[in-house]
Parts: sequence; C-alpha cells; structure tokens
Amino acid sequence: VKPYLKWLVIGGVTLALVLVGWGGYKFWQHNREARAQAALEQARPQLSQPDRAEEAIKALDALIRDYPATTAARMAELFKGHLLYQTKKYADAAKTYEKLRSALGSKDSFGWSPFVTESLSYCYEDQGDYPKAAQTLKPLVNQTSGNYQTVLLARLALLDDKAGNQKEAKDAWQRLLSQAQNPALVSYWKEKLGRSPDKAQPKKN
Repeated sequence: VKPYLKWLVIGGVTLALVLVGWGGYKFWQHNREARAQAALEQARPQLSQPDRAEEAIKALDALIRDYPATTAARMAELFKGHLLYQTKKYADAAKTYEKLRSALGSKDSFGWSPFVTESLSYCYEDQGDYPKAAQTLKPLVNQTSGNYQTVLLARLALLDDKAGNQKEAKDAWQRLLSQAQNPALVSYWKEKLGRSPDKAQPKKN
C-alpha cells in the first residue's frame, strides 16, 4: 500500500471535495427554489385581482429575472401569460407562452405543455390569426385522446373554417363524426361537414 499511499490520499481528498461541492450545490439550489417559491407566494394574492394585474406582472417579471429556470419561475411565466391574456394583451401573452413552451421543451416534467399550447392558440385566435392558431393546435390534437381530443378537434375544425382551410376543416369534422360519443352533437357536426366542400367549385365560362 505504501507506494500508492500518496495517490490514495489524493484520490480520497478529491472525492471528499467533490462530495462537499455537490452537497453545497444541492443546498444552494434547494435554498434558491425555496426563496423563489416564497416570492411567488407573496405575489399570488394579486393574481386574482384584475385591478392589480400590472402590479402582479411586475412582481412576476422580477421573480423570473431573479430566479431563472426554477419551478417557481416557470409557474410565474404561466401566471404572467394568463394575466396578459385576461387584460387583452394577446401579442405579449403569446410571446410569454412561446417562451415558456420553448423552455419546457420535450422534458416537460410538469405536464404543462398541452395547457400552454392550447393557451397559445387562443392568443393567435384573438389576434385574428386563424391559420397560425390552427397550426399551433393541430399537433396537440394528434397527441391527445378521449374527450379532451374531441374538444380540441372541434375547436381545430372551427379555426380551419375561419382560416379558409376548407379541406382541413372537413377532415376535422369527419374525424369527429367517426368518433362521436354524444348523439346530440352528431347533427351539428354533419351540418358543419356539409358546409365544407371537397374542393373549390370550377369557374363558369
């Protein structure tokens, strides 16, 4: 052992320093998350008071700036997008939701992506950009199932109809009919399907 004692000591010291550093980092991270959560709780009462929306957005912006990439900061972005939408600042709300959706990426441990995507499509719809609203919503429709997919599919059909995408609208109404669970809606969907032509009518000479 003696010839290797020096290296054993160096290795042991290095391992100890790594463990101490890792423990310190985890403690700092936990403490940072706790402070971010406390800041969010302080701003939370303002979120349900429409007359204090501007004040609440400023508090959320400060939290996002001071504690980036924390869980509380992600929640603050979600709340900010909602407040901007409620105050009819649709373009700003869309930017907030786009940023949050990009940050969540494919590793959405919170399960927020469907809600964020749907909210983003509403922002585009209320700006009158129906093609973009439909384009945003369509991937979500294909990723969902059951009653939630039915609700999204009906909205997608309406958006495509407003955007003038008659073929896409017809495809959506047809999908709804094929998976219809509520007989009361069948006649409505058939009516919508009947108004969606297969192709444009040829011009008369």
